[in-house]
Amino acid sequence: MDEIESVMHELGSAFAAGLTQPGSMQAALWDRGRWSQTYDAAGNRALIGRWSDTVDAGLFALMARVKSREGIQGVFVVELTATRSGDYVVSYSGDLPSLPPRVVFDDGYRYPNHPKPGMRKPLVAVNDGRPTDPAVLAEVQALVTEFVERYTQLRGEPPQLTAGYSEAEILAVEERLGVRLPEDLRALYRTIHDDSGESSLLGRFSPAPLEQVVTWYHEDDPGSYLWDDGLFAYDPVVFETHPYGHVRRLSRNDWWVTFAPDYGGNYAAVDLDPAGLGAYGQLLMFGRDIYGPIVYVAPSVRHRMRTVLAAMRGAAPGDEEWDAGEWSTPGHEWLVDIGDAVLVDKVAAVPDASVIQQAHLRQVEQVRLTDLAGCSHLRSIRALDVRQKAEYVDLSIPPGLPVEHVHIVAKRFDPHRLAATPTLAYVTLAGNTEPVSVAALAGLPNLVRLDLAEAAVADVGSIAAFPALRVLVLNARQWDELLRTGWTPSRLAAAELGGRASVAEAAAWLTAIPGAGHPAVRHRTIRGQH
Repeated sequence: MDEIESVMHELGSAFAAGLTQPGSMQAALWDRGRWSQTYDAAGNRALIGRWSDTVDAGLFALMARVKSREGIQGVFVVELTATRSGDYVVSYSGDLPSLPPRVVFDDGYRYPNHPKPGMRKPLVAVNDGRPTDPAVLAEVQALVTEFVERYTQLRGEPPQLTAGYSEAEILAVEERLGVRLPEDLRALYRTIHDDSGESSLLGRFSPAPLEQVVTWYHEDDPGSYLWDDGLFAYDPVVFETHPYGHVRRLSRNDWWVTFAPDYGGNYAAVDLDPAGLGAYGQLLMFGRDIYGPIVYVAPSVRHRMRTVLAAMRGAAPGDEEWDAGEWSTPGHEWLVDIGDAVLVDKVAAVPDASVIQQAHLRQVEQVRLTDLAGCSHLRSIRALDVRQKAEYVDLSIPPGLPVEHVHIVAKRFDPHRLAATPTLAYVTLAGNTEPVSVAALAGLPNLVRLDLAEAAVADVGSIAAFPALRVLVLNARQWDELLRTGWTPSRLAAAELGGRASVAEAAAWLTAIPGAGHPAVRHRTIRGQH
């Protein structure tokens, strides 16, 4: 027995010792972290045991020894399986890039509303080198003067503000950014900026030095705000900022320029590329406290300054709440437990169903998606519950709803009912007990991602006719059936082996998938008993 096999047996024995029911664990490890998931004997995600640090230590010890001997880099995947009697199986591979295995054929592909850097510059953002508008400058200077006076009255000392920049300094920064900043933001920087970050000149936000603005703009894709642009994102839909029509529905925008933190993990940006109802230079917010679309704050920097001053005028000395001035944005997600109720009644009870963009239905016995007709801005529907699989979901979506994403887990459903919703771009179906036909989905002109890995499908070969498909997730048997028709993934941007594939199955798929460009994937398996 070699050293690696010895470590594998130690790991398998420790895993078996901690089981409360038969099952398995899959783990992906890298130098600074790990991901793992446990499954019951039926392959369902489940908590199947409690383990001491021995298992974690064993996983990393195995990785270290294999990497040392074989010189591999990157992700290391391990699979552990054990029974009540203490029998165990341990498999590993250092050649799999991920678990589940994924292949990206087209690095440049992005989903709709997920633009790549290099967007066309709005004409209004082009810089002609003219100085800041004198009238705007005078107004902003007056607002700053009043702010300093009232701040001093309320807090007993003046704010720590730094002198502003010259026109030449602002122009030099704009050349590095590639834009012209809005006139009121230019005027603000001509007047002051805030090195301390504590003035609350814009409510919770304080304008950072221009050098920091340039750094933020260039340190990642410009205009990024932590949205997942990956092709395997859980929900690729980009939801719309409320109030609707003011901000372009994008995951990022080259022309969103971050300039002010709140030192609580959130940031303000000026929007130089607004939607039809928006205004050039409107104020947006993103960061730690934002879940969903970027938030609309105010139509301009000046508007925000006026709002703050109005609050200060009504405040008393020592009052720390004058700068709150918070804005509210309705939640776009609706998580509803249906139980014995009727979905249409649940929708009717919502004060304003137009704000719902994502509906997650739980405790479903039987449900009709037509009951969501009152949600006029609905873009994503989930009917899934880890505790209770739905018996039947009628997939007929009300005409006119802009639904782009459905993720349905149910014992019965009829996929052809989705064919009447041309806006659908992302479809995941799972959990059915009798095989269904998916051929009708070929009629969806915008269907770019399809996941059937946990569904029973009667005609996997029909997927070859889907005109817009770019990302496909199937299980090992489904991939084999599709590839045996002679179809190749040449038009795909990415593919994934879904379901709960073993390390051996993952290695075989990655080696066999046409166009993946992977050499034979190595893996090793041992068996033993605790």
